[in-house]
Amino acid sequence: PTTTGETPSHSLPIHPMLLSRTLPPTRRIGVGIVSHQIAKSSVIGGNDSFVSHHRQWHQHHATSISQYDLLGRHRPFSTSNITKSPPKNELKRHKLHIGFASLANTLPFSSPETSSTDEHPSSSMDPRASIMLTALRGGVSSLDCPAPPLMDGDASSFEKESCWRSNRQAEVQMANALDEAWGVLMEEDDGEAMRALHGNADGDDGAAVTISTRLGYRSAAVLSDETGSGYENDVQEKEGAFTWDARVGVLHPGVDASEAKDDEAKAPVALVHNLSQEYVLHSLQTSPLVERYKLDNTTGNAKKIQLISLAHNPETQIAAYLLSNQEEQKSTLLQRARDHMKQCLTSAFIGYEIAVKDGLIDGYGVDSNGLSLPTDHDMSLEWRDILECAVDAFIEVNGGNVGGKCSLKVVRLPGNLLERRGLEVAKEICSFFGDCGDETNSSLQEEGLPSFTDDQNDPYVQQKRRLRKMRNILPTSLKVHVTRPLTAYPFGGTGWEPTSSPGLTENSGAPPSFLQGKGTDGKIIDKTHPIRLLDYQIESGSIGQSPQLDWTNYHYNHHGPRPSAYQPILNAALSHFDAESILEASRERELTVEERETLDGCKLLRDMIHDLDASLDTMKSFAAYEKYLVNVAVPLIYGSFEELDEESAGVLQLFFRVHGMAVRMAVARWTRDMLLGGWKRANDGLKGDVCQKTLDKDQEKKVAKLWKALGFGFTGGYDVPEDVVLQEFALKYLLEEDSVRGVVIGCSRPEHVLEAMRAADASRSDGS
Repeated sequence: PTTTGETPSHSLPIHPMLLSRTLPPTRRIGVGIVSHQIAKSSVIGGNDSFVSHHRQWHQHHATSISQYDLLGRHRPFSTSNITKSPPKNELKRHKLHIGFASLANTLPFSSPETSSTDEHPSSSMDPRASIMLTALRGGVSSLDCPAPPLMDGDASSFEKESCWRSNRQAEVQMANALDEAWGVLMEEDDGEAMRALHGNADGDDGAAVTISTRLGYRSAAVLSDETGSGYENDVQEKEGAFTWDARVGVLHPGVDASEAKDDEAKAPVALVHNLSQEYVLHSLQTSPLVERYKLDNTTGNAKKIQLISLAHNPETQIAAYLLSNQEEQKSTLLQRARDHMKQCLTSAFIGYEIAVKDGLIDGYGVDSNGLSLPTDHDMSLEWRDILECAVDAFIEVNGGNVGGKCSLKVVRLPGNLLERRGLEVAKEICSFFGDCGDETNSSLQEEGLPSFTDDQNDPYVQQKRRLRKMRNILPTSLKVHVTRPLTAYPFGGTGWEPTSSPGLTENSGAPPSFLQGKGTDGKIIDKTHPIRLLDYQIESGSIGQSPQLDWTNYHYNHHGPRPSAYQPILNAALSHFDAESILEASRERELTVEERETLDGCKLLRDMIHDLDASLDTMKSFAAYEKYLVNVAVPLIYGSFEELDEESAGVLQLFFRVHGMAVRMAVARWTRDMLLGGWKRANDGLKGDVCQKTLDKDQEKKVAKLWKALGFGFTGGYDVPEDVVLQEFALKYLLEEDSVRGVVIGCSRPEHVLEAMRAADASRSDGS
């Protein structure tokens, strides 16, 4: 997984069948025959379809959150009528960092009321600008730029120079959106937001806005000297252009000249990872953000933009070294791979120190998944190694006798309620610099002092002693920011064995049997279907009543474990497809071919509905459930029926809609129960006030086994209040951690920022 999540896409994969205008003529359901067009718009939901929904989702625009698609997912909605949210707790709000790269951290919160007649300037803004404007108004001034490469469109649409563009596209979009949001903020000119920004406790040197970028991955054309013509920019970043280029994937296979149309051949495009001085300086010197906010004094100084560049996933170089040196002696191969990674990171830090001296950036850091992995994991990254690399880089650039401190500012690592390792590392770093404000691990401040009990030949002991001697070069403090706070990956997303390394083994083993989904999907928790620490909003109300939105936790405690309309709609769907009239006719005569096909079709649909209903209480991942619907259920329907009558299509649409809400309830409940550990409500919790909790020892043992099976260290659970949504509880928990100086939250809509600020305002101001 990437730092902010495993997928940068805002949509589900859409099966080609759903985009086709015709259906395979295999079987008809004979309740009534309508045209392909009606069947398609009815089954897939017409204006409420998840096909049209996901097309709109890419544009980040829609009309109202109260409208649902077939899967029950909220549509994106207008950014109009966004009200100001003045800072109530700047001490916690300054910990919020707004990201745009992935939905893995996105908060599915409610929206403010919208008005179609609202003429607020933000209603027509770029979606990123609307998000930034909401953040800036509330005094949240730390923004996270998506990591390159950012590919435009389909991989088959690659053109020459596409690599150069994709490696800078995110920064261009970021700069344009910030300028747009800043312009609106200046027009308002009430001074409130600007006072909040300039008073931000997380800002350095009076910076109003801090932008974090990442360097490491890039798209690189695979070019030779003979094929480099026509790639004037791409040739500068072609694969192999920089020392230690490591290919980690192929983005496009290329088009051979013999197969190209109009004799336009296209070079293959690889995904390459690099951390070296030359690559860092090349990237920063050609960075759109650096050019706009550092080299252009009229723009940068006016906004007081602080740029922080982060070395992205240095542990990737460990895997690259292992893969390319498999013939070497195995006993020392891993240590040599780690030494290679440190050499790369030191080189990158040298480039960063030069860039700081040249005024290109204000500081640097590391963004790494490896920091949260156990120390015995092949892909683990030690935080002390980062400090040592920073010391070596500073000495290389400034000389051993030069005063001053290195410009290392930030480390980022995954951390949440389940992946506790990252929070432990944060406390270690905080204690090392004496920033925690308590006595936790205070011995870390004294580490490196001579001791008769230490083995002086141990490299670990030598490293500690060296870091102590170089305290004058190290920064006074080092901020730790937590990524993917609402998304937990088993074993850190690296596989089912603690020692498995991405790219080194095909599969490190199957998940535990009780987590494997059989038949209906939606049960699997793995590195592609992580645990989301979320409650969802669903429609509440019985059939015939006007629906309203309730959170899944509220609905569970006041109405039960299923949506109010679920059972009646389930019964209606099963009844509609019972084919009773055809069964009665079969007792009196031989059925026609069309009647037999209809009978088979009804049986298929009833079996599918039964399976979906029976699987509800075992659902653990809404993403896996969506994948099942898109890749299995819907193709099954379209592969089995040429046409559906309008009534049957409407029945299916209604069932899938309410079943999607029921899945949300089941997934959120399973997640909450896992977080609770052995804590349970004193009674059934139905209707009325939230109940007190008691500890169930048997349940605690079962949950502890589950945590262990997923690679999480069991903490005894959390006493999560029933009246608090999971995402608010998870964010408040992190914001109240003294050792956590920032929480990076992926936001795709402005109200996500507002709700994150509410969570910050609700957290305890003393951080205790």
